[in-house]
Amino acid sequence: MNPSAKTYIETGNTLKEQGKLDQAIANYQQALKIEPNNGLAYNQMGEIYVQQGKLDAAIAACQNAIKIQPNLAAAYKNLGNALQAGGKIDEAIRSYSKAVEIDPQFAEAYANLGSMLGMQGQMEKAIAYFQKALEIKPNIAAVHWNLGNALNKVKRISEAIACWRRAAEYNPQQFSAEAINDRGSMCAQAGKFAEAMDNYQRAIQIKPEFALAYLNLGTVLQKQGKLDDAIAQFNKVLELKPDCIEAYGKLGNLLIGREKFDEAIAQYQKVIQIQPDAVEAHFNFGTALLEQGKIYQAIAAFQKVLELQPNNAEAYSNLGVALYRQFKQSDRRNINQFDAAFNNFQKAIEINPNLLAAHLGISELINNSIILLSHNSLAHLRKAAETHLQNCGETAKIIATTTFINVYLKSALHQIAQEKFLEIEPLIYNAELSEPEITSLYAHLLFNLNYLRDDRAANSKLSKYIGERYAELIAKAYSPINLPQNPRPDRLKIGILSAHFRRHSVSWCSGDIIQELSKLTPHLYLYSTSQYQPDDRTQLFEKVAKKFYKPSKFTNGNADPKEIIEQILQDELDVLIELDSITIPLQVDIIYQQPARLCLSWLGFEAPFTSEKNYFLGDAHTEPEKVEEYYREQLIRMPDSFVAVGGFECLPVDRKNARRGLRIAEDQVIYLCVSPAYKLNAELIKAQVQILKQVPDSVLIYKGHTGDIEIIQAAYKKECEAIGVGLHRVKYLLVTKTEEEHRTNYKIADILLDSYPYNGGTHNLEALWFNLPIVTRSGEQYLSRMGYSFLQTLGISAGIANSWEEYIDWGVKLGKDRELRQKIQQQLVESKQPETLSPLWNPKKFAQDMYEMLEKLLK
Repeated sequence: MNPSAKTYIETGNTLKEQGKLDQAIANYQQALKIEPNNGLAYNQMGEIYVQQGKLDAAIAACQNAIKIQPNLAAAYKNLGNALQAGGKIDEAIRSYSKAVEIDPQFAEAYANLGSMLGMQGQMEKAIAYFQKALEIKPNIAAVHWNLGNALNKVKRISEAIACWRRAAEYNPQQFSAEAINDRGSMCAQAGKFAEAMDNYQRAIQIKPEFALAYLNLGTVLQKQGKLDDAIAQFNKVLELKPDCIEAYGKLGNLLIGREKFDEAIAQYQKVIQIQPDAVEAHFNFGTALLEQGKIYQAIAAFQKVLELQPNNAEAYSNLGVALYRQFKQSDRRNINQFDAAFNNFQKAIEINPNLLAAHLGISELINNSIILLSHNSLAHLRKAAETHLQNCGETAKIIATTTFINVYLKSALHQIAQEKFLEIEPLIYNAELSEPEITSLYAHLLFNLNYLRDDRAANSKLSKYIGERYAELIAKAYSPINLPQNPRPDRLKIGILSAHFRRHSVSWCSGDIIQELSKLTPHLYLYSTSQYQPDDRTQLFEKVAKKFYKPSKFTNGNADPKEIIEQILQDELDVLIELDSITIPLQVDIIYQQPARLCLSWLGFEAPFTSEKNYFLGDAHTEPEKVEEYYREQLIRMPDSFVAVGGFECLPVDRKNARRGLRIAEDQVIYLCVSPAYKLNAELIKAQVQILKQVPDSVLIYKGHTGDIEIIQAAYKKECEAIGVGLHRVKYLLVTKTEEEHRTNYKIADILLDSYPYNGGTHNLEALWFNLPIVTRSGEQYLSRMGYSFLQTLGISAGIANSWEEYIDWGVKLGKDRELRQKIQQQLVESKQPETLSPLWNPKKFAQDMYEMLEKLLK
């Protein structure tokens, strides 16, 4: 060999060992310029090209080396490596075979032959070649490892483990149990869980007492949802290392997921015994206690976390949750309890403005406190909602705005709520909505939408948009249901789903119909979905049902929809009717799954806007022709009204004495408004005061069961002062204890002034039952056409308005024309007589019509 060429080759070899591959190639190329037929230079270049992935160049270089030196075994091995890397396994095998033919002591070539045959599934031949390689060169760690893998595949486990251990002896950096465990962790971080598990299992086989490998294996199994296997691994860790706090913690977290709270708590207590300042253990301990309802202990645990780690935002947030639940359960709720929870959520957000859990906590706290606290607290809640909106950033803008709208609307500040709604509406369409945002929009904004705007097209567009996204969440959360095709009974099996089988508007409007349905089929099943104190209405429903089902447990006041679905499936229903729609989202979850052959929403609210397979029940008045395009559900219409009642009970009342008690003379006209605060708006109040202006000596009695009375009184005062109506002509009544007492007001008054854009449902029915004429403004959407539907069903046109001008005109006309009022009252009296009974007062006919309709739909 030319001395200069030899020098270049030696320099190239040194550079190759140093990893300077391009410089090494340059030196081999210089050697070939001096000595073009140098096979060693071509061979070395081929080896580098394989490492660099330049397979065509590698093959060409090795072939040149073989052409110059046909007996260069190393060139055949490198050619085999290049062919193997290119997926040409058979050609690689031929090349390696040629290498060992030339050099029967070429251990690496035997080893590579073993690897190729192993890839082809020829395990016995592969084992033989690996063993041959080790006879020649016993200290090649990689060959021991590969032989172990091959033996493992043919179930020669003990021999395989021995091989892996020898590989670790020869190369502990690459093949020790610790190294293999580390490789497993690298795979796990990359999301390659199968490879990670394989490495952890190998590590354990090499070193059966290796606690860390068991811990890591358990963690990967947990991520894959193999929880029983994960628990077994964590328990094994604790056998080997009883003071391993990480294993106790992971085991506790798994047990919480399985709702085994006592067992989880025991694990966290072990951690705290071993390491009293373990922040995560105290936090998880508090979380488990909170889930168990042990609120005082949970509060102490989170306070301990904050003692150890004062800036732990999650601990502040969870402490807020605990204090909120304490507030909910208190017999003497007060604003200080609200503030305690609110301030902790706020502190969490101060530390971590993007902590969505804290934003959601504030939202739930404010929304539920509207009910939990007295109406005198609404100003405080508005301030809290405003503060949250100012501090929410972009993270929770939609959630905070939705809460703001809700509390302002419930306070009777309709215009501010409406302005904020119109501000956020475009953002909803343009945002990438998160799961909590979708849930909040569905449960709160869609509920309030019908109070804010009467625009069927725009409201439908928004409801469909949010409803579709909510439906996607439901679909992800539940497994599909396949209904059994069992023989059906002669009479329909009908299930009714509601949170309100008690004194509630839904109950008053559905109870008589449900009673009549129970006479048409013996298979009537009622499913309660909320936690409430049973009352006399509950007893009525219990009596008529074949089964009255109450969930076995409530988590933080919420039933488990899956439990209810399971019960419905066991009952094999033909029809499932839910009465509350968006107001109780878990019922929407249930009917979306279609646990009965036919599922429909009816009565309590607008349609759910989630499923084309389900139905929504209205009538031709609430749902006129060509409105189908505005729904996702299929519309079905009752032949008369969408509801029927058999009447309402009322306490005895002496009209003259009652009026005298209110300082109202017998000849004065009394207008009655019983709309709650969230149904009030400036246009409605202005119209009512305009009516008073035009009807001398008339008075308005306002009696709403919600809202900030100071704001309501201020709104009426503003309108009265604007047009010169005496403030004494608007009187305010307190909330009564019972509905029967409330209904005495209909006997005192002369005319009911209905709300718009959300009409009265139960209130209008009550007024009409007690023969009180009503003035109602009819709009576009279902909930703004209820009053119209009732009057049309009764055959009464007087009092139906299509604008505020007409509303005022009817109010004035009915106030001034006593004969017209008496005529309407007579019509209402006659509508209840057996021979002239209106469908509105005929729940028996309604039930029969409904039953026949359901049968047709099923056919």
